[in-house]
Amino acid sequence: MRIAFLGDVALIGKYDLTKTSDAKTRLIGMAEKLKEFDYVVANLESPLTEKVNSIIPKSMHIRSSPVNIELIQYLNIDALSLANNHIYDFGRKGLKDTIEVLDKYGINWFGANGKHLVKTVGGEKVSFSGFCCLTTNGTGYSGKRGSGVNALTFEKVMEQLERDEKDNAFSVLSFHWGMEHTNYPNYEHIQLAHAIAKRRDVVIHGHHPHVIQGIQRVHNSIIAYSLGNFLFDDCTSLNRRYTMRQNSENLKSFILEITLDKGQIKDISSHGFMDSDEGLHFFDIRPELQRISDQLMSIENVDEYNYRRNLQFIQTLEDKFGKRDLKWLMTRLNYYSLGAYLTAIPRRKRYQKEYQKFMNEVLCNEDCTICR
Repeated sequence: MRIAFLGDVALIGKYDLTKTSDAKTRLIGMAEKLKEFDYVVANLESPLTEKVNSIIPKSMHIRSSPVNIELIQYLNIDALSLANNHIYDFGRKGLKDTIEVLDKYGINWFGANGKHLVKTVGGEKVSFSGFCCLTTNGTGYSGKRGSGVNALTFEKVMEQLERDEKDNAFSVLSFHWGMEHTNYPNYEHIQLAHAIAKRRDVVIHGHHPHVIQGIQRVHNSIIAYSLGNFLFDDCTSLNRRYTMRQNSENLKSFILEITLDKGQIKDISSHGFMDSDEGLHFFDIRPELQRISDQLMSIENVDEYNYRRNLQFIQTLEDKFGKRDLKWLMTRLNYYSLGAYLTAIPRRKRYQKEYQKFMNEVLCNEDCTICR
């Protein structure tokens, strides 16, 4: 069974059929490429809804017209993770509309409302589950009733792995996590991924940073920390105060190909592509991906690693928005930005508790010391 994993999908701008009539033309080559695989999985960031107003306190909201389901079908995408920080940008209504559209057109989904997906293709039984990290500025995380975005918590991941083991299904974990605009994964996420990989064979399908990050093989597991943007374009805030423009790093991505045979990973490969004015074109991303991955093999000084990660993040934001001066501050003095700042405080506290659970799992396993 050959599975293709894709990065972040936002059907906006040049990938919105209501705004760009030739959106499908840009995707001809990619659509043909994706026909080669038995199953194709991506992360859908833009809720498919006609709702255009939102009271959700966020700096940036993303949405797409339901007509763009045509592009999902055209690309031969079989399943979508909804566990991310934008699928609830237009509230419960936006999530509900998205699920209804996907169900209507026969596109499988997981990562919200407590749902995971089990599929048997070519004799291989695979479980797909999605989780959104509390650090990603998400909203609408599922509560006691189970409705909303699946949160990345230690208990939920362990429960899912146990369920997959009982079902005799290979586990694919789709994680929306990390810091945006940097090639360096969060150090604690590296630790978490390694701890999971040493418990059970898995594929971790990572996204959210909007740039590529490294790939690691740990025992018989594959960890891809971020595949970058699959389809994305510039984003403008609801109040029109600022626009997040794509840079050259945001335009590079890759298809992660995993071959499963008898419940084991038999092969892995990457197919790089670049988003340009003419459309998507393929190129050999392996040297760059190898260089980025090599940085994860031996992290001797965690403080230095975090310094390089934070520096890249700050420099990218300055390139995109300029320095954080008075002009920048004025763009942030509004309901959405201030609300996002305030609601992030309890999420950070909750994440710190989850972080401690991650660390306890690492420390309690004497075999799980990493990055030597």
